[in-house]
Amino acid sequence: MKKRNVIYAAVASFLVFSFAFFSTSVDAKSVSSRQGNRRDVVAQLKTVVRRLSGENYKNAETVASETSNEAASATVKDIKTDDNIYHLSQNSKYRPYLWKNADGSAPDYKAYIFEPEKFNGHTVFVDPGHGNNAAPEANSKREKYYPVDDSLLVNMNTSMVGSKAYGVGVEARDSKNVYDNKETEPEFSLRVALILKDLLLKKGYRVVMSRTDYGQNISNGARSALAGETSDIMISIHSNTGNNSGTLTFYPGDKDYISEETYPGYTEIMGLKSENLIASKRLAISMGKNISSLSGLRNAGSHTAVLRIFSYSSIPTCLVEVGFADNINDAKILSTKKAEIAEGMLNAVEEYFAN
Repeated sequence: MKKRNVIYAAVASFLVFSFAFFSTSVDAKSVSSRQGNRRDVVAQLKTVVRRLSGENYKNAETVASETSNEAASATVKDIKTDDNIYHLSQNSKYRPYLWKNADGSAPDYKAYIFEPEKFNGHTVFVDPGHGNNAAPEANSKREKYYPVDDSLLVNMNTSMVGSKAYGVGVEARDSKNVYDNKETEPEFSLRVALILKDLLLKKGYRVVMSRTDYGQNISNGARSALAGETSDIMISIHSNTGNNSGTLTFYPGDKDYISEETYPGYTEIMGLKSENLIASKRLAISMGKNISSLSGLRNAGSHTAVLRIFSYSSIPTCLVEVGFADNINDAKILSTKKAEIAEGMLNAVEEYFAN
């Protein structure tokens, strides 16, 4: 018995040192390598146990696995909540530019946290695009399009400066799906988001949401600012309108697919890291592929865009226009295949973190 205790003490000491070392260098690029580090530690522990005694191998491996999970949890963003509600930090660099109340005060920028039974170490921000059309955020121009001083935008080929620098917090959307003329875009995006939330929780992901019911709304900038403080990736869910069909996915870039304009230096001026741009593209491509595969919607490709949700982002982010609600074929799928759409999104998240 004493020999076994010595073995466990040695194992515990080795684990504490190893995971303390690994956690000091973890960033957005090293999520996958962190998993490899854990496997290496477990393998080394097996050797230690064999050399010390040759017994209790299975127990030592269990100890290693449990400690590994604890260490993984310690490496993710520290989320302090108030009844599972997260409030944007007071020192957020985005606060000066975010949507304000009429008296100039800041609203409570908040997001909603959902914890899985067994956390897998990854947090996903699920944003049901738009929201309550009656909310002041949808009707008052009080959020800066670009969260930087206008002087930095001189060479970016934008007119959104000076008196034109501010827009509504989030655009109102009230047109209805042409298949049954019942569902607006904010309703569609929330229903898909809630299904996706449940699927992610079952897979062990922590989920953060920008809204959880139809009466809520929050500005575009605040959604991304909150995502950056809480999550590893962000998915913004929308439906589209226009003379087109299929699933379009977007990620940040200087060329705006929607306007067909180029905004030189956009990503650099916004401070968007190159590794996040690469990861955002990878996530967007996977979203389009997986949603199309399960729902039957045409994959209309992944494209760069200049959007406020990207301008305020600090993590890999993609915006998904699932389908066109004014195209009868797309509209039917949007109405009847929400589970398949959400499952496609889940598969894209799984694929993202597996690579």
